[in-house]
Formats: sequence, structure tokens, C-alpha cells
Amino acid sequence: MRSAADIARIGVPDPARELRYVIDAVALIRRELGGRVPLIGFAGSPWTVGTYMVEGGGSKTFGRIKRMMYEAPQDLHRLLALLAKATILYLNAQIAAGAQAVMLFDTWGGVLTPAQYAEFSLHYMAEVVDALTRQSEGRRVPNIVFTKGGGAWLEKIAAIGCDAVGVDWTTDLDTARQAVGGRVALQGNLDPAALFASADTLRAQTLSVLDNFGPGPGHVFNLGHGITPDVDPERVAVLVDTVRSYAVT
Repeated sequence: MRSAADIARIGVPDPARELRYVIDAVALIRRELGGRVPLIGFAGSPWTVGTYMVEGGGSKTFGRIKRMMYEAPQDLHRLLALLAKATILYLNAQIAAGAQAVMLFDTWGGVLTPAQYAEFSLHYMAEVVDALTRQSEGRRVPNIVFTKGGGAWLEKIAAIGCDAVGVDWTTDLDTARQAVGGRVALQGNLDPAALFASADTLRAQTLSVLDNFGPGPGHVFNLGHGITPDVDPERVAVLVDTVRSYAVT
């Protein structure tokens, strides 16, 4: 997507048709889980998905989308508005298929200036959050908003109406807790690279994250970003066991 003409050619996909395989997968996974653990739905944020569409893949500088942001902001806003609509439909379809919570994952919001983040990323995530299904199967459907590199904006993220805010590993949870003031839960924030450490070191790092949040409710333990394919699953088992043991002590 490099021009107004490119953007004009795309539309909002129907999850029941173009993305049916995802919706079917959500329903299947929910059945197979059998109530053992909750199923969390997922979507990239409009800004993050937009970066891949404009750049054509990953990027170190995000030069193409930033150039569009400066040279033709109206085109970028048009693309982001389309993506926000698509994301709303996509997440609500996942909820209808059985997702019990949903997460909006903004991997690249942290490459923006504060003003750009508010205009091109947070604004569209707020639109998505505002339109999400909040009740399904007789219970509330929580939503989580996460921006990698967004530690300075946690208070603003918490103000858009989400239920939880994800925190990456560059911000301590006690600092994040002060920023959001108890308005939302926090999710995070172990450095994913800690999964390469020895079992003892991994346990120590995990306990440090739990201790950093401190006593009280409102913490969903997680990595500070995604798990990488080269991680030994046994290390994940060590992490999970450590968290569970902490919770019962």
C-alpha cells in the first residue's frame, strides 16, 4: 500500500468468508480446551498491521510508512480507519466463536513520537476497544491493549477504556502500576530472552517480576513480548510452574 490508489482498492474483509479458517480454529480450540484455561483472541493493532502493508514486510527504519505519514497523512488515516473497522469485525467474530478475552497487539507503536502515537496508533486502538463485544455467554469479555515500547504512554493507554494494559520488559511493573493508578489490570512483563537462561536463573527472573508488581490483584503474568520459535518448551514449563507455585504461597 504505497498510494491513495492502492488504498482505494482494498476493502474490509468479512471474517465469516475470507477469514473463516481463523474463526473455525477458534471454535475448535475452545472445544478442545474443555474449560481448562481461558482462550484469548488476538489481533494486530491498525498501526502495526498498517506498517506491514505499507513496508511490505518488516523494517528497521519504517521509512515508507513514516514518509506517508508526513507526505500524505490523509492517505494513512484512510488506511488505518479501514484497518480499525476490519479489526473490530475480526475480534468480535473471534468472541462469537468462543474467545473469552481478546488482545490488541501494537508491536510498532513504540517507533512513533508521542504526538504521532496518539494520532496514528492510540486513536485507532481506542476505536477498536470502544466497539468490542463486552458480554458473551453470560460473562464479561475482557480486552487487553499492548504497545511494545509504550512504557511512557501507559496512563494514556489505560484511559481508552480497555480492561488491561500489556507492559514490555523495559518498564518495571511497580512503575506501571503507579502510572495506571489501579484503573486497569496489568499484563507482563518478563524479558522473553530469559527463557534462554538456566532453570535457576529463569526462576529468579520470574520471581523478580512477580515481586516487582507486589501484593494485590490485577496482574496477569506474561512475557514482555512474544515467545520466539527457538525457545525450549521445557523452559516454558519451568516458568509456568514458578508462577503457579508463587500464587499458592
